[in-house]
Amino acid sequence: MRELIWPASGYRRAATYLWHRLVRLNASPHTVALGFAIGVYMSFSPFLGLHLALSGLFSWLFRVNIAASLLGNFLGNPVTYPFMWAAVYQTGVLMLGKTSAGEVIDLTSLTFDAASFWDLFLPFLLGSIPVGILMGLVFYFPVKKGVARFQELRRARFVITHPTLAAGAIPSHTGKAQ
Repeated sequence: MRELIWPASGYRRAATYLWHRLVRLNASPHTVALGFAIGVYMSFSPFLGLHLALSGLFSWLFRVNIAASLLGNFLGNPVTYPFMWAAVYQTGVLMLGKTSAGEVIDLTSLTFDAASFWDLFLPFLLGSIPVGILMGLVFYFPVKKGVARFQELRRARFVITHPTLAAGAIPSHTGKAQ
């Protein structure tokens, strides 16, 4: 149970692993960063259980990196969801002009009826749009810069280790450049 909330290796190691997976994706920095931003945006959406599917769909529609969008969804996890939902809900309440600042929602006494569903869902839906866009932009630029930097370093390392291939020489079947 503890492993669901706090990984044994810690969040720093998990974040480092995800970062390495992200920057090593074989695509342009823009497509990787935009895919990641779409994943972050979708992690703020109120459609629980559909985050990955919606991220993949929108990444496919915008022709950006689908794997990056799936990685962006990992921003939403059991530790961050309560903070994300609070920000999204309060933003939605402000957008609707309601005055429920500091209102506590008793999750143990929720009953399902259409009126109470919409009273709770509509602020989440509306609030997720600006908060998701803002957070997507917050992550887009550092990811784009990080991916571009990694690809530059990889290219420079390739030129040093494979000078004949980097110069455009095509190796023959013997392994020697022609």
